[in-house]
Amino acid sequence: MLAMYLAVLDDRSSEEQFIDVYNTYKRLVYHTAYKIMGDSYLAEDVLQEVFLYVAKNFSKIHRENCHELAAYLVSCSRSRAYDMLRKQREEPLEEIPDAPDDAAVSTDNIERLIELIGQMKPMYRDPLRLLAMGYTNRKIAESLGLTDEVVRMRLFRGRKLLWKELNSHE
Repeated sequence: MLAMYLAVLDDRSSEEQFIDVYNTYKRLVYHTAYKIMGDSYLAEDVLQEVFLYVAKNFSKIHRENCHELAAYLVSCSRSRAYDMLRKQREEPLEEIPDAPDDAAVSTDNIERLIELIGQMKPMYRDPLRLLAMGYTNRKIAESLGLTDEVVRMRLFRGRKLLWKELNSHE
């Protein structure tokens, strides 16, 4: 990932300085985004976007005062995280195609689904299991200590992973 940032630097002589800034502040940016997003993958996305922006504008960013730079990066990561959350609310999720009507749900299929769900990361497995038990998204969020938005995204991604896995073995 660092190579991508270095490739967009507008001044090649700043590579070492950028690497120092990246290594010093990447955890701060990630944790700031994670607190807002509640999802490690989304926090990684924010981290990447913030440092891509920093790399593109590195010559314009004042790096003399480390406290000001840290505050600037926190502000950027918060702004980008909230933008991503806002976009997620506005964009309808892509639909996962339904199974064909003539597809019978066999015991083998159910066992395969249970096996696949059991192999998933807990962040996807737990919401899917609670959904299968009849919980609403709100109840799932309450029981797991998450926001409704995070539960909705994890359920969506979990279903998508299941769909891909099921179709890859056919």
